[in-house]
Amino acid sequence: MSSLDRRQAFLAGVRACIPLAPGVLLFGMVCGAAAAGVGLTPGQSFALSWMVFAGSSQIVATQLFASGAPGWVIVLTGWIVNLRFMMYSASLAQHFRGESRGARWLAGYLLTDQAFAVTLARALDGRKGVAGFFLGIAFTLWLLWQVASLAGIFLGALVPASWSMDFVVALTFIGVLAPLLRDRAMAGAAVAGGLTSVFLVLPLKLNLMAAALIGAAVGIALEKLWPKSRPGA
Repeated sequence: MSSLDRRQAFLAGVRACIPLAPGVLLFGMVCGAAAAGVGLTPGQSFALSWMVFAGSSQIVATQLFASGAPGWVIVLTGWIVNLRFMMYSASLAQHFRGESRGARWLAGYLLTDQAFAVTLARALDGRKGVAGFFLGIAFTLWLLWQVASLAGIFLGALVPASWSMDFVVALTFIGVLAPLLRDRAMAGAAVAGGLTSVFLVLPLKLNLMAAALIGAAVGIALEKLWPKSRPGA
């Protein structure tokens, strides 16, 4: 792929981030405010944002910190919550085979649920420049997240608790998931994963990993039953 094509793919990724921006900004503000609210200094709160760069893990870490959990428990729990990114990476790895090691490491650091979902939709469409597109949307999401985190750290105390902004987290994920529900396999995987995450109770948030695995298994099974299934088929 030429440098011009790479640049166009990168810019397409940047543009694809625009619809996600409101939800990501609010989610980032929630995480920043949560970190500051449990007693972390502004520097510590911002370090958590750019070092971890994973909203769900940041929320869990701040909750455990507030409860007085040991450091190793916080780190281990965050690692378990983020295990789903191993599956995300495996899904996108084939599109980074021609990229440099630095680009692959950068992509691993920038990987998020939103960037993965939108990039996967592009890959399923058979469009080229998946790696460049991913880096474009992922880097833009990273910038937005850091700005939002800083806003939450310094302005979060001004937001009334009665507003209960936690619902933004769910809306953000619903927004990126909906475009992927194109056939029975996708829909079945989403339903199975969602039900598992809600009704299966496991320690250390392992229900999230179980939900991902069960959802993937259901999706594969349905794909084998209806290999050419499409919406309405």
